[in-house]
Amino acid sequence: MQIARLFPCGSCALLIISLFSCNAYDLTNSQATVAGVFIGIGYSSYTSDEFLTLGEADSLQAQAFSGGWPSRTIYDSSIEPTRFRYFSSNPAVAIVDSLGHITTLSVGETDLTASAAGMTSPVIRLAVSPEVVALVAEPDTVSARVGETFAVSIKALDAAGRSAAGVIFNAGLDTTWWALTSPPLEGDWKIHTPITLHFQAKLAGRVRLIMTVQNHRAESRFQAIVPVTISP
Repeated sequence: MQIARLFPCGSCALLIISLFSCNAYDLTNSQATVAGVFIGIGYSSYTSDEFLTLGEADSLQAQAFSGGWPSRTIYDSSIEPTRFRYFSSNPAVAIVDSLGHITTLSVGETDLTASAAGMTSPVIRLAVSPEVVALVAEPDTVSARVGETFAVSIKALDAAGRSAAGVIFNAGLDTTWWALTSPPLEGDWKIHTPITLHFQAKLAGRVRLIMTVQNHRAESRFQAIVPVTISP
């Protein structure tokens, strides 16, 4: 930012230009009115359901922004974390401290929000699953005829090889659309183990069913893949 001042000096004028730096803190520590709050786990630009494993820790990131267009950031938790208050609707499942740090305590779900200057963020639905090492499908291959219904059982295994209840996964394909088979009759999103899924064969061909554990961390997204062959 530049400020120019003109001072008289006899028959001449003295021009003084003062230079001031402007840093990220100046931009976020504004007196503008907060119009809304964004939060996310790990980043604050997108709010959606989130998934962690019991025992994992993570952090909420929050931004308070102004109204109008273009809106701008007033407070950012990475710069001023104490500007925000954090809430968990089910503290038996997970708690959030004053700096946004999440501690998972039990398997289940909770709603997380952040507030600043009287405004509250949209809800993040956090699901906490038990710790597992694999997702298993039975049978591991399927052959069916058009019009038939077939079943695939899905379970998650812990480190001792025991079936773990409450692990959340979704069901998809290696193609972009459910053309050869129907989606699972039980749904294809936020499914809990153990469960038996039922599909209907629609068209002849080959496809792979892909079941994926939902987790914020890539290393915890275990998969079970089932090749399916459908005959006329």
